[in-house]
Amino acid sequence: MTTPLARDLDRLRRIAEAGARPGRFAQRLHLMPPVGWLNDPNGLCQYRGAYHAFFQYAPFSADGSGARMWGHSVSRDLLSWDYLGVAVFPDQPFDVSGAYSGCALVEDDAMEVFYTGNVKLIDDESYDYVTSGREANTVRATCADGVTLSRRHAVMGNADYPADDTEHVRDPKVWRRGDSYLMVQGARRADDVGEVLVFSSPDLERWRLVNRVTTERPFGYMWECPDYLELADPVRPDGVARLLSVSPQGLSGGDWGRRNVYQSGFFELAGDVASSCELGAFSLWDAGFDFYAPQTFLADDGRQILVGWMGMPDEEGYVNPTVADGWQHCLTLPREVTSEGGRVRQRPVRELCALRRGLRG
Repeated sequence: MTTPLARDLDRLRRIAEAGARPGRFAQRLHLMPPVGWLNDPNGLCQYRGAYHAFFQYAPFSADGSGARMWGHSVSRDLLSWDYLGVAVFPDQPFDVSGAYSGCALVEDDAMEVFYTGNVKLIDDESYDYVTSGREANTVRATCADGVTLSRRHAVMGNADYPADDTEHVRDPKVWRRGDSYLMVQGARRADDVGEVLVFSSPDLERWRLVNRVTTERPFGYMWECPDYLELADPVRPDGVARLLSVSPQGLSGGDWGRRNVYQSGFFELAGDVASSCELGAFSLWDAGFDFYAPQTFLADDGRQILVGWMGMPDEEGYVNPTVADGWQHCLTLPREVTSEGGRVRQRPVRELCALRRGLRG
């Protein structure tokens, strides 16, 4: 059952999309929004053979203001995407200020979806919305048909996170391990140190904190959009490369002062992310200008596929000519991530080969 707010938002969204004019910068290979603003990729997965990409979507303004919801597109080849509409509207008490980033886990022929429900309390000069005035709710829903999400409900809230963290805890990524499940979330500690919180659950409903992962020395004040992946590599001591991917905010000094305002990369991890582990050096996923908040998923054929947001938040002077046409930002082309000879490697997905034509002499 939809709420009156969701129905109104959907009606306004359809009006906005009906008037969309993508213009000369319309994309053919990159997933782009029908209108308005797109940012983080969410809920990436392969379900019943099709690839699903949810994404942060603000259809009412190209600058990202207004209601933040989840758009939804599907593809058979990771190159051409069909837009299905909006999967999540911010219409509940636990997400009324925005349906923020999250993930999808394919389980028992259904997609189990988790995201951060953002709530900003009524404006008050005493709130800084970092340590006060904000709720970060971890929300669960189930999609059994590849299109419609079941009634959503919060499985965690502020009281379930460490007391010495701020109210910036978000972006759940969930995966199965044996007979239970693990979840990582990005967090900002009260002393302005970024970390990843690791939770465990027997049933996707009851979650308990099992680990907090950070670097020996502070490395940024907030770690957004965490992800964890394991890559087979026979030259590694136990045949597996373990990567903890994060998007740290607040890096400064040295080379960081000459790079993007925010970065996205990974630590090679030694040990068990759910108990005792150590982080190696931080490596960038991409040193270019328009890349942030990547997420990976495991395809049916065993490939680990990575997609990022082709944009950059909070960058002074950042201008997109597409804003004049009423939209902004895309998702990156998907990449295959592997570990070979002890090194992490990335390649464009092999589906791109189907677009090749004969060379001209």
